[in-house]
Amino acid sequence: MVAFDCVELPGLGITLRRGWVARVEPTDRGALLRLQSPRQPTLEVEIVLTAAGPVIRAAAAALEITAASFAVQAGQVALTARTGDVAIRANDDVALNGEQVLLNCDRDPPLPSWLPGAPTVGER
Repeated sequence: MVAFDCVELPGLGITLRRGWVARVEPTDRGALLRLQSPRQPTLEVEIVLTAAGPVIRAAAAALEITAASFAVQAGQVALTARTGDVAIRANDDVALNGEQVLLNCDRDPPLPSWLPGAPTVGER
């Protein structure tokens, strides 16, 4: 394996088509790739080097993925639309499996420890 020294050249960018400029900048935690245009939103891809391994963060106007297959394996997944809708479309079935599936509600608060069980409807 060959090791290279890091040479920092501040302000150096690669000019791309249609006025876009690409820059790679070192950060305290890794590196940042920034694509800038005078007329478009900036695209940023940050690679953060952590003790658990590299983390990739991306910021762009939109993200589109086209693939024959797409799989995500994660300990936790959160999908949030700050404004607007979330749409799920499928040509076939949509399977939603979970210990509890909460639709338009929050999880019920835990019962107090002194209560032996939840009351049932019609119980007196």
